[in-house]
Amino acid sequence: MAFAGSPSRQADGARTPALRRLVTANALSAVGDGARFAALPLLAAWSTGEVVWVAVVAAAGRAAWLLAPVIGALVDRMPGRRSMVGADLARCALLLLLFALVAAGRTPVAALVLLAFASGVAEVFFDCAAQAVVPALAADHELERTNARVIAAQITGTGFVGPPLGAALWAVWHPLAFLLDGLTFLASAMLLTGLPARAAPGGEGAGERGPRSLLRATWAGLRFLGRDGVLRRLMVVVAVLGVGQQAVYAVLVVYVERRLGLPAYGYGLMLAAAAVGSLAGAGAAARTARWLGPGRSLSVSVAVSALSYLVVAVLPWWPLVALMLALNSAAVVLWNVCTVSLRQRLAPPRMLGRVTSGYRLAAWGAMPVGAAAGGALAQHTGLDAPWALAGLLLLACLPLLPAVPSTASGPREPHPAPSPPSG
Repeated sequence: MAFAGSPSRQADGARTPALRRLVTANALSAVGDGARFAALPLLAAWSTGEVVWVAVVAAAGRAAWLLAPVIGALVDRMPGRRSMVGADLARCALLLLLFALVAAGRTPVAALVLLAFASGVAEVFFDCAAQAVVPALAADHELERTNARVIAAQITGTGFVGPPLGAALWAVWHPLAFLLDGLTFLASAMLLTGLPARAAPGGEGAGERGPRSLLRATWAGLRFLGRDGVLRRLMVVVAVLGVGQQAVYAVLVVYVERRLGLPAYGYGLMLAAAAVGSLAGAGAAARTARWLGPGRSLSVSVAVSALSYLVVAVLPWWPLVALMLALNSAAVVLWNVCTVSLRQRLAPPRMLGRVTSGYRLAAWGAMPVGAAAGGALAQHTGLDAPWALAGLLLLACLPLLPAVPSTASGPREPHPAPSPPSG
C-alpha cells in the first residue's frame, strides 16, 4: 500500500500535470484536424471543380502512413517531447501557409496535394511519439485509463467539435478553418513544451547518421514485430478489422439511402451514432479492461464487432443499424485502448516508435483493400454482403486471441531519465 507522502504517491502526483498537458494537447489538435477534415475536401472541390482531385487530396494525407516504419525509427532516436513539438510546429506552419494561399485566392491543386502529404507526415511523427511517451508519464496500472483519455479527446475533437466548426467557418470565410487548425497546433506545441524533458531512448543506430543506419533501425523494428508472437497476432487481427470496417463504411452512404430508405440526412445520423458509441466506449474502456483483463477484453471487442456486423446483414432496420454502429464503435475503441497499452508494455522503450508505426501501417494499409472489397461486393452481390463479410472475417480471427496475455507482462524496461538542464 502506498501511504501519503510515499515515493510512489509522489511520483503519480508528479505525472498528473504532464498527463493533463498531453490530453489537452491531443484535444486541441483533434479539433483543428476535424475542422481541416471538413474544410479540405470543400477547398479541393471549390478550387478544381473535379471530384477526382478531392479524392487525390484526401489520399495524399493518408499516403504518409506508407513511410511510418522509417518515421518510427526517427522518433526512436529523438526525445518524445521534441518529436511532438516539432510535428505540431510544422503542421502550424503548413496550415498558416494554406490559410495565406486561400486568403490570396491562389490554391493550385499541386500545392493542396503537397500540403496534405506534408501534414500527414507530421501527423505520423506526432502520433508515434505521443504513444511512445505515455509509459514515461503514466504508471503501468494507469496505461489503459490514460490511453482512453487520449482517445476520448481525439474522438471529441475529430468527431463532434471540429467538423461542424470547420464547415461553419468555411461558410463564414473560406480561409478561417485553416487558420483555426494552424492555431490549434501552435497551442498544442506550447502545452507540450511543459512536458518533462527526457533523453532519447537510444537503440539501434541511435548514435549513427545516414540512410543506411536508418534503414537498419527500421528493419530492426519490423523484425521485432514479426518475431513477437503477441504483437504479430494483433497485427493480423487489426488488419482484418481495417478490412471489415472499410468494407462497410465505403458503401454506407449508399446503403443508408437504398437499403434503409432514409433521406440524405440519414447518413449523418449513422455517423453520429457511431461517434457517440466511440465516446461511450472510451469512457468505459479502462474499467472494462481492468475487469476482464486485456486478453479477454480483446476477445470481447472482436466478438461484439463481428456480431454487430452480422446482425445488420440479417436485420436491416435503421434504428437497429444505428444501435449496431454505436456498439461496434465502442468495441473498436476498447480494442484500441487495450492494444495501445499492450504495445507499451511489450515493446522496449527504445523501439516503441517503430512498433507503433509498424502496427499502424498494418491497420491503415488494409483499409484500401477493405474499401475495394466492400464496393465490389455491394455492386455484384448486394448491399448486405459487406456487412456479412466483415462479421465472418472477424469471427475467423477469434482463435488468434486466446494467446494474448490477460495481465501485464511483468515490469517494464525503465524509461530514460529526464535530460539534464542545458546551459
